[in-house]
Amino acid sequence: MFKFVAPLAALASFGLATAANAAVTISVAAGNLAEFSYTVDEATRTINIFETWDENTLNNVYLLIEGWPYGLGSWQINKYVTNNTGRDWLDFSHELLQSDRSVSPDADGLSFAQKGIPLRPRESDLFADVYADELSTRDFLKFSNGTVANGETVWFGFGITNRRDTADTNPFYLRQAQPGVPEPATWALLIAGFGMVGVSMRRRRAGIGSVTA
Repeated sequence: MFKFVAPLAALASFGLATAANAAVTISVAAGNLAEFSYTVDEATRTINIFETWDENTLNNVYLLIEGWPYGLGSWQINKYVTNNTGRDWLDFSHELLQSDRSVSPDADGLSFAQKGIPLRPRESDLFADVYADELSTRDFLKFSNGTVANGETVWFGFGITNRRDTADTNPFYLRQAQPGVPEPATWALLIAGFGMVGVSMRRRRAGIGSVTA
């Protein structure tokens, strides 16, 4: 059984089977995707996600993931994202968020399978590099060193593990971002930079006003 928004033909083109009684459900919580569908295979613990981003899709897309089967180790995620935004992508990021959309700390049991069994490789057919930020306060993957041209489809492969069924991570979110969206840490630096520029301009104006003939 699978949930879908896109036409069945889009799924058939990938030739993927689905589990008869899939418990996991995925929906688009925000971001305005042009097309979205997914399949779940509980026997192999594999989730295939299909997305189309167009000019009306926001820079950040949030997927709400519910009904996760806790305690079963890591799951393989295969994401196929079609870029119809009208511009090329030079990078693409994913971040796991708790049920209130806050960042995922190490202790919550939610991760990109860095401690999952089995471990799942993080890879893409169009991006050569992946940066993983899995410190105590974040679960974040950024794929880069490649290009997804307009009209092209990119594949991402990674794992997800959620070992604990708590109010913090049931349900949880997968945030996705196309290029042009500063990361939270970058926003902080930008705001600090704007503040410094403002202070400098005020001092300069004050200095000009104090000049006498």
